[in-house]
Amino acid sequence: MTRSPFISSRRLAGLPFLALACAAAAACGGGGGGGPVLSPVARAAVLYDDDAGGLRDSVRLVVRDAAGLERLWRQATAGQSAPPPAPSVDWGREMVVAVAAGRMTPNDRIAVDSVGTRREPGADGREREVLAVLVRTTQGCVQFRSASAAFPVSLVRLRRYEGTVVFVERRERAAGCAR
Repeated sequence: MTRSPFISSRRLAGLPFLALACAAAAACGGGGGGGPVLSPVARAAVLYDDDAGGLRDSVRLVVRDAAGLERLWRQATAGQSAPPPAPSVDWGREMVVAVAAGRMTPNDRIAVDSVGTRREPGADGREREVLAVLVRTTQGCVQFRSASAAFPVSLVRLRRYEGTVVFVERRERAAGCAR
């Protein structure tokens, strides 16, 4: 089962980039300690969401230029019989984050769930600000069968962040699955 592989740029044109606003709000702080304020990624920020097998490995990638997006888009859409054109991105203000799960079942999903800035120690021990990207992988209820492989991938447009991006992983079982 292949999900809708592309969200039309026409649908995005009239919508405010809520994900960008959410990331900007998170970058301004908030929360009284305890950890980063992560803001949900709006559906309008999702550029591509599919499981047809264009990216067959587990991937966490940040793209900050047109050449990188062109290479990634070609790979991600390789499983489509008629791949859609790559979306336009304002590289001065935006970047693209790609996450892929590798081989899974058709009921499994991967998504960029939320983003926000946080402070963490760098390699030199000094505190630094990073952009935390929460990646949620949901395992479906169906047992894996070799004949029914899927390769979930999602590409998301975010507000450009020049610093370090870290991926925070969350794995869960789909609701309603028997144990």
